[in-house]
Amino acid sequence: MIRITDRTLSCVDDRSNDKSALVRLLHFLLRMDPGAIELSEKIYRLLSPLPEYPAYILRIENPADAKKYPHIKEFICRNVPASAPIDAREKIRAEILLNNTLKNSSETIDRYAGYTNVRVQGLDNLICDDYMRAFEYLKKTFNSNSSAERLEFCPRNHFNCATALAAEWITSGAGNYVVTSFGGIGGFAPTEELIMLLREYRLRGEDKVYKFFPEMARLFHRLTKKNVSPNKPIIGSRIFDVESGVHVDGIFKQPKCYEPFEPEIVGQKRKIVLGKHSGTASIMAKLSEYNLKCSQDNIPIILEQIKNKAVAENGEVSDMDFVKLLKEHLHKEGS
Repeated sequence: MIRITDRTLSCVDDRSNDKSALVRLLHFLLRMDPGAIELSEKIYRLLSPLPEYPAYILRIENPADAKKYPHIKEFICRNVPASAPIDAREKIRAEILLNNTLKNSSETIDRYAGYTNVRVQGLDNLICDDYMRAFEYLKKTFNSNSSAERLEFCPRNHFNCATALAAEWITSGAGNYVVTSFGGIGGFAPTEELIMLLREYRLRGEDKVYKFFPEMARLFHRLTKKNVSPNKPIIGSRIFDVESGVHVDGIFKQPKCYEPFEPEIVGQKRKIVLGKHSGTASIMAKLSEYNLKCSQDNIPIILEQIKNKAVAENGEVSDMDFVKLLKEHLHKEGS
């Protein structure tokens, strides 16, 4: 079973005390159903009692703090001593921070060798190395070959490789447990990217839709003050904007060649943008969108006007301007 641990709520506890907004974020996370949701102690106290969910994980600073939360079944702690007793190891997962590559992490790895209930965090640029050999080394070191859920992988994202690494961890069969965060908050693989990737691979939730992503992204921005790039995969507001004429023509003929999934699955719509790279397919699409009529002879003329305007204004041509240009041209032609 693949389990994604979303750690968004343990990454935002120093950014907002807005309980109502945090409750909404939690409910969005529950709708994503990653597999496990990690909370900080502050967020846990603020949001308790929590909605029912199979797996909440509580981040604690000291192993002894686990006794304060008898209702929590699983903990994550960075300061678990390697000599911790077996009963503590069963309930508390040790978070082990590694450097960019395994070569510079031997001292930390040796200290925890044989400790099976671990989360390996770091290894940012492992994708540029022999990551399959590294995966096997981690499994062997932490004795997880017979129990894939005992080893969690939490790649960091300083080199923008975390989603790829998390996906390779799962699809290569190295392990089933990965750790992510919505929007990549905290510098981790974005949960929404991995969820959609696994969906397309038919490894997880292949029929599930996430129409709430745009609303969730707006709430995320409000809570974190972190801007979501318009071109950010999955939740970017403009990822389905299309300007290139060849692209527009192709997308209407065979969308799967350009879009791995339908925009509506993540709550978005495809938008044909008019600009200097537009082609006749773009004009025809806009005519159809607004139920306007124009002869085939006039389309190249309208297209040329669109391109000239886009170059002159160094930007896109709005739909309103397109309709205006079309009507002006048809009026002149009819005069």
